[in-house]
Amino acid sequence: MKVKLDIVSGFLGAGKTTLIKKLVTEGYRDEKIVVLENEFGKVGIDTDILKNTGVEVEEITAGCICCSSSGDFLSSIEDIINKFNPDRIIVEPTGVAKLSEILRACNDFKFKNLFKINNIISVLDVKRFDFVSSYSKVFVDDQIVVSKTIVLSKNTGVDIKYIEGMYSYIKNININANIINEDIYNISGRNLIEAIENKIQDYDMLKILDKLDKDETRNPYHFSTLEFKTKKSIDYSDIKLIFKCFEDEDTYGKIVRGKGILQNRDKNWYKFDYVENEINEESYYKEESGAICIIGYKLNKKNILNLFE
Repeated sequence: MKVKLDIVSGFLGAGKTTLIKKLVTEGYRDEKIVVLENEFGKVGIDTDILKNTGVEVEEITAGCICCSSSGDFLSSIEDIINKFNPDRIIVEPTGVAKLSEILRACNDFKFKNLFKINNIISVLDVKRFDFVSSYSKVFVDDQIVVSKTIVLSKNTGVDIKYIEGMYSYIKNININANIINEDIYNISGRNLIEAIENKIQDYDMLKILDKLDKDETRNPYHFSTLEFKTKKSIDYSDIKLIFKCFEDEDTYGKIVRGKGILQNRDKNWYKFDYVENEINEESYYKEESGAICIIGYKLNKKNILNLFE
């Protein structure tokens, strides 16, 4: 029997890792699962988070698996199958991946007997949908058009008319999309799986990919990353001040995503997440050095590093 391959896509900070944690800890507990994590940079913060669930996690940090590293991606899938013999592999591409290109790579004839593409999921951040679409519409639309399931994340408190507008937008691009409008934190893993694996009619991946023009997925913004490990103790209050400074785009560039695992001056570990002028923290357990990853475009890395100093 072929290994099931699930792909959980979504733009930076949409909630991909949160969804995968829910699936592996509550939904697929009876299956042998390996997560293949494609971090945007070389500091594997999301990898650390998923490893804390007890699931096997492999990672690719050489680049985005939708383009220059697609060969590494397929080789990693083959290695995972040979090493772990899993029931299911869940792939989390980087948040600026072209989902259509990943699916094209999966159709490589050489690997067709290794796995079967099962769930194709995109996570859309409801509260930041307009913001993300304003500078990365090509990525968002690409994810919507080839997905079987669209999960609307971070939807608590959002006006119902706005969500209805998102439904219309999604259906206009992908009429067969299975849309889940549930709070990821509150829905049970079993109910989430039942919603995701809802039978979808008329999904022909090859036909969909053939209709796509590869040029349509070009993005005018070239994202870059600044990442580093640190043994320095940094309080969360200091992190909030630093990210407040990032509102000055002329000095620091446009910061679209920030995340890290750090130790404060009381020697307690915490994890922070930043997306579009909103930052939060939660307690975390770690024994090694801290790590920070910042993603954006036109980053002035020298000025950013000076803040952390």
